[in-house]
Amino acid sequence: MTIFPFTEATPIQFQQPLPRTSDVVIIGGGVIGVTTALFLARRNVSVTLLEKGRIAAEQSSRNWGWIRQQGRDADELPIVIEAQRLWRQLAQECGEDIGLKQTGVTYLARTDKEMAGFAKFLKIAQAHGVDTRLLDQGELASLIPAMSRLFKGAMITPSDMRAEPW
Repeated sequence: MTIFPFTEATPIQFQQPLPRTSDVVIIGGGVIGVTTALFLARRNVSVTLLEKGRIAAEQSSRNWGWIRQQGRDADELPIVIEAQRLWRQLAQECGEDIGLKQTGVTYLARTDKEMAGFAKFLKIAQAHGVDTRLLDQGELASLIPAMSRLFKGAMITPSDMRAEPW
């Protein structure tokens, strides 16, 4: 059994024999592989999860952990909204701090063209009930008072989240 948190110095080890049969074999123990195995196991499907290194410590440990609605394609947005719900559920079920935080995401605009792009996304966000809003230059300066550069404005989605990848 792996003890968390682990570090790069923790040896990769698995002592038990692999199962002789499995309904499903998943190759890759990143966030997608682990959650797929979890949801299959909840449905009483026998699952074998294979990983060349440490579970959740390869590529999934190197991303920034964003669970971001902001700036998504209109077809992706419902999927991310559901993903946020599932992340909250997972955080409750784990009984451990998985580093899930509602931090919000802010995109800064240097040009009017970028602000126009933000306005297009705002319509998509509103249609899905996402709390995205646009900030003008003054509102942005109030939000980040120590910023040394002036921007045209920003787009912010306070409900966006991140989870600690490591």
